[in-house]
Parts: sequence; C-alpha cells; structure tokens
Amino acid sequence: MTTQDPTPSSVRHFGYPISTALYERVKQTIQLIQEEGDTRLQCQEAADTLGAITDAGFYAYYDRPAELAGLSPNVKRASDAGIHAVQKGIHMVIRKLLKKRPQQDLNRLACNLSYLVCVDPNHPDQAYACFRLEESLYQRVVANMQRVHQDPEVARYRADVIASVEDLIAAGIDNFYTRPVEQAQISGLTRKAADLGIHTVQKGTNAVVHRLFRDMDHATLLPMAEYFETLLHSQLQTYRHRYQKASA
Repeated sequence: MTTQDPTPSSVRHFGYPISTALYERVKQTIQLIQEEGDTRLQCQEAADTLGAITDAGFYAYYDRPAELAGLSPNVKRASDAGIHAVQKGIHMVIRKLLKKRPQQDLNRLACNLSYLVCVDPNHPDQAYACFRLEESLYQRVVANMQRVHQDPEVARYRADVIASVEDLIAAGIDNFYTRPVEQAQISGLTRKAADLGIHTVQKGTNAVVHRLFRDMDHATLLPMAEYFETLLHSQLQTYRHRYQKASA
C-alpha cells in the first residue's frame, strides 16, 4: 500500500462493494491492533477479517461475472472447481502469513487495512474494498471497456480485454500481498511457501479468466463490461484519509 494519501479526486481505485457489517469489522480490527494487546488475538482477528474481505472479493470478481456470463452447467462446474481451489489457496496463504506476527508487523497491517477500505463521499453508506490503480492501467481498462460498447466484433479485442483483467488481478496481488509482505519480517521458509501459494493462486485465477472470456459473444460481454465499469472509481476516500489523516 501507499504511505501517502493524496486528494481522493486525484486517485483512481478498483474496488468492490462490501457490507456495512464487514466495513465495521475492518474498522474494529484496525482499532484492536492499535490498542497493542494480545498479539495472538490480533493475528486471529486480522486473518479472519482478511478472509472475509477475500470472500467478498470472490463474489464481486467471480460469482457475479459468472452469473452475467450465463455459463453452461459443465463450464460452470469446471470454473467453480478452479476458483474454489484458488479461494482455498488464498485463505491458506493468509493464515500462514498471519501466524504469530510481532506487534510491529501487525501495526503495518493495520496501516495497510486503513488504505484498503474506502467510501464514496457522495454515498457514505456504501463501503468498498479497493486498491489504487496506476493511471495508465485505469485508462487502458476504461478504453477496453469502451471498445466493448462500440465494436460487436469481439475477436478484434478479446485478447486486450483478457489482458486488462489479468493486469487488474496482478495489481490486486501486488497491493494486497507483495507490498505488505515485503514490509513484514517473515522467515525465508514461510516467505517461500507463501510466495508459492500466491503464485499458484494467480495462475489459477488467470486460468479461470481465460475460461470465462475465451468464447464469450458480444451480447454476453457487454453487460460484463458494464459491470466492471462499476468497479472503477475516481472519488473514493480511504478509511485513513477519512478518519486518521489528522493523526497520521
């Protein structure tokens, strides 16, 4: 995550809606860590919270698009099996990384969480789990979604749409895994096992993306593009900007 929080209107985010209950849980986890009590309790709560954020993400990034795609039963079963393996793998990585973390690492995690959840100032009752997008990636995703609106010949840009989705997955892994792990003091064996797990997760996720998009016609791809456009944001405020900026 970033260590600065620029003016929200200048920052692009990719984010999915989360329930009010989950947003409150994230806030409580941040506050629990900041109190610096029992680290075992903090680790458990942090792992459970990140797991819940992950599960909400799977609904937003897989279940909902799969519903829109109207997959055949056979393809749906195969895709479900792949994505459930990926989901299980991410939970395993979270548990491994958050086992017996020292207070210093937990404090960094609380800081990362404060950038992970956002609200739209115009609709403060709706919270999101989000990560910052580089401007170049944001504009490329927007351009590819616009092509879907304008060109019914999907074969001309299918590869570009798939590449954009893969790049969004890579950006999410970088923000949610790579950067936080680089900040933590993790032993070589634990880091190696976690890296292998997240690499497997990324491969599995990309395989599901290809399965979903490779034969999609324009009538199916259009509502998919419209849905992904709702996950692109320019006006979100992070929890840190909204509640902690003065004390940061």
